[in-house]
Amino acid sequence: MTPLPWSHSALEDFVNCPRDFHAKRVAKTHKEEPTEQLLWGNRVHKAFELRIKDGTPLPAELEEHEEFLLRLATMTGEQHAERKIALDRRMQPCSFFDKEVWFRGVIDFTAIRENHALVVDYKTGKPHSKFRQLKTNALHIFAEFPSVQSVDVRYYWTTTGTTTGEVYKREQAPAMWAEIAPDLKQYAQAFKTESFTPRQSGLCKGWCVVTECEFWGRKRAK
Repeated sequence: MTPLPWSHSALEDFVNCPRDFHAKRVAKTHKEEPTEQLLWGNRVHKAFELRIKDGTPLPAELEEHEEFLLRLATMTGEQHAERKIALDRRMQPCSFFDKEVWFRGVIDFTAIRENHALVVDYKTGKPHSKFRQLKTNALHIFAEFPSVQSVDVRYYWTTTGTTTGEVYKREQAPAMWAEIAPDLKQYAQAFKTESFTPRQSGLCKGWCVVTECEFWGRKRAK
């Protein structure tokens, strides 16, 4: 079986549980209903995109973020909002639907200025310090823009109005790919062998949609 192109969320789903990943993304026998949190996140991303691209005023419920978005919108250099990105198997940039595409993603905001780039990802959930998504975005920037030597990656947390992030240098790219490589190897191997073994975790109790799995259970009562 030919592996599907991966994204940060797809690889994360696979790592959490290969069987759940297969049911939702490969066989498509199961589907998660959109949560209120997901729907809210989609509304926020669309409003922020329109504010950056077209200057469309934010709705009243999001006006508190105007100062931050204004700083982004008035930055000098090459700007992109909700930019679709893709890499082929040689880890070179390609079109989103190229027949050789291996990685796909979307970067919420990008600014390129000379040898430096800023990448911002809007987050509507609880703040965390997991930066793999931002690392994959930075790796794409290094691949597409040879002049860029450093990438400042930021999460913007809408619940707190704060940012967290890191700065990556071009010379770090090989080590960054090496961090992701083991999971990608398992991902490709699962397709090759057509074996998507379930991985038991706390998500099995009431969160997983694959109710026929031997590890599935009802959500524990509080």
